Parts: sequence; C-alpha cells; structure tokens
Amino acid sequence: MSQHISLEQARRKAIRLLNYEDGLWDILLGSIFVLLSIYPVTRNLLGPALNLLLFLAIMAILIAGFSYARRVISVPRIGIAKMHSTREQIVTRVILIALVLITVTAVVATLLSVPNASEPRTGVGRGWIDVLGVDIAVAVVTIGFFSLMAYLFGITRMYLYGWLIGVGNLASTALDLYMGYQFHFPLAIGGVIIVLLGAIRITRFLRQYAIPTEEP
Repeated sequence: MSQHISLEQARRKAIRLLNYEDGLWDILLGSIFVLLSIYPVTRNLLGPALNLLLFLAIMAILIAGFSYARRVISVPRIGIAKMHSTREQIVTRVILIALVLITVTAVVATLLSVPNASEPRTGVGRGWIDVLGVDIAVAVVTIGFFSLMAYLFGITRMYLYGWLIGVGNLASTALDLYMGYQFHFPLAIGGVIIVLLGAIRITRFLRQYAIPTEEP
C-alpha cells in the first residue's frame, strides 16, 4: 500500500512539474480573463463582429506565446515526460481536456452574458434567480472543477483560482445587468491576481531550475 501511495504521489508531482510549476499556465489563464473583462467595452466601441475577431486574434497570440515560452523556458530545464502507462496517459489527457473545456465554458458564458448598450437591462424588474441562474450554475461548476484539480494534484492555488473566476464572472455579470458596468472589474481583478501569482511562480522556477550544461 505504501508503495502504491508513493507512486501515486510521484505521478501527481510529475504532472505538477510538467504543466503548472513554471507559472506559464497561470499567466495565460489570468490574461484570458483580463481580456474578457474589457470585452463589453471594446464590443460597444468596435461592434460585435470586429470585436470578436480582435478577441480571437489576441487569444491566438496569447496561446502562441504560451507555447513558445513553454518550449524556450520550461522544456530545456525539465524536459518532456513520456508516460509508459496507458492508464496514466488517459487520466492525464482527460483531466487536461476537462480543464480546457471548463475554461472555454466560462469564456463562452462571459461572452453570451454581454448585452448591447442599446438593449434594456434584462435584470431590472425580474427575480435574480431567473436572471442569473445560468451564471450561478457556471460559477458553481467552475469552483467545483478547480477544487477537484487542486485535490487531485495537490495544487492548492487552484482553489483560489476557482473562486476568483467563478465569483468574479458572476459578480461582473450582475453588475453589468443591474448597474450597467460594462467594464467587468471583478473578473479583471481575479485575472490580474492569477497573472501576478504566475509571474511569482515563473521567477521561482527560473531560480530553481537552471538549464543543464554539458560537462567538458
């Protein structure tokens, strides 16, 4: 039993090291939600179609920058792991795909919740459960999934990320619907916090893991 536990802990540590230790994923995640926080403002300035194209273009740049930074910063220091167990591969891929899906779900929910400036505020005169029911569900799912990630891999900051994103998105939608705040500052605050924590992690990562040099 003790051997099984140690192997499981080793797998968790390997996944943390290879995917989340360098802080790049944190920076990417936080940047996406900072971008989403200003989406309603730029939508009113540029129009729905042009703003969506701008959003997708910036998203593509962020993802490309993340991939490039991972190759240049992380891979030379910690390499690439090759899992020998089919079960390990399946579990890891399922979790990573689920993480992408939950992030995309939160993104789509934010995009769909953005009303036009010319449209009446649908939250006025209606019960808040009717208006925010979907957003509350998305917040609960987001918090639950990030909490599951934190539990499975021992990444405690994921608990915080779930609350920052879930509650930030819900609060931003409520402020937009009831008070007309186009800039989603609760979501922006959450995104900035995640980016800063990612920057701290990448600084520690660079200090802890030096690029191996060939001995003469």
